[in-house]
Amino acid sequence: MRNLIVSLVILFSFAVKADTDPCDVDSYPIKGEKVLHHAKSFSLPAIYYKQGNVRVIISKEKAIDFVNNNMTDSKAYLAKAKSHIINSLMNISDSEMVDQSSLQIPLEGLVSAELNVGIHVMAGYQGLFEGVLFNNEAVVEVDKKLVPETTATYMVGEDPQPIDEFKVVHKLKVVYKSSLVLENC
Repeated sequence: MRNLIVSLVILFSFAVKADTDPCDVDSYPIKGEKVLHHAKSFSLPAIYYKQGNVRVIISKEKAIDFVNNNMTDSKAYLAKAKSHIINSLMNISDSEMVDQSSLQIPLEGLVSAELNVGIHVMAGYQGLFEGVLFNNEAVVEVDKKLVPETTATYMVGEDPQPIDEFKVVHKLKVVYKSSLVLENC
């Protein structure tokens, strides 16, 4: 099944000759902009994600609270994904700071229901960092220095080269000066 999906994606990518990825475009109309304020410190244990010279850091306690209060478990695969995230966070020892990517389920070799859970674990961590960042509870570090605030920009526009009926692009970008903190498209 997985090989069939990969083959179809490769075949489809050869058939589509798009010049640019719609998520690489930054000229969509701005629908909203917000200054995000950040915590001035964090406690260990903590998790982080790193992108270039930027790290977003969340204490283990805040991460568990956010997942418990915001991630649904209304379907079996969502319950398994939530359980995996909570258990992986609970296993972090008291003095550790852990890269969140090491807590995810490796997707290689997974099929069907397992793959669905793994993808939702990945999405759960992404939602965790976005949510805590927008709740002004995350620590943001740029070039190993804590920054007090960043700017979030929400853009909506039409894909200049749509490949199907989905032509509207929603893009969220959080930056500190010229450093990208978070991007979702």
